[in-house]
Amino acid sequence: MSSFFPTRGFLGTGATFAADINLVVQLIMGAALITGLVLAKQKRYQAHGICQTTVLLLNLLMIGLVMWPSFREQVRPSLRKVVHNWYYAAAAGHAVLGITAELLGLYIVIVAGTDILPLWLRFKHWKRWMQTELVLWFIVLVSGVGTYYVWYMAPVR
Repeated sequence: MSSFFPTRGFLGTGATFAADINLVVQLIMGAALITGLVLAKQKRYQAHGICQTTVLLLNLLMIGLVMWPSFREQVRPSLRKVVHNWYYAAAAGHAVLGITAELLGLYIVIVAGTDILPLWLRFKHWKRWMQTELVLWFIVLVSGVGTYYVWYMAPVR
């Protein structure tokens, strides 16, 4: 997939084109999540669900195309260095938070949009779960920007 894209990024950092695209898409998705929140506050629940589910699925695509390959190639071979090096620690922390947010989001979509799960696996306090997911998602977004900074902008020490 990466062979279709230029290798150099367009944001003027040391990032690749794919990393720059991912950063921009993630920031746009953050804005879309806020839009989804506004839709829920307006009681436009169907539009809210479509908006939030679209962001969740787009994020899954970005994980598969950009983040997982980058993690697999650059971080996974050096996991023992996570504790001692911010380059690896930033990415590993972001990955743990991101996986948690994505899985929670998928769970929420399954519970909200299907009857696949038995009643005992379904939550009842929608607002609390969705607020938790939104807060977690923004923590992940901030940690992703931090990871981008550490990987592509911070001076090498």
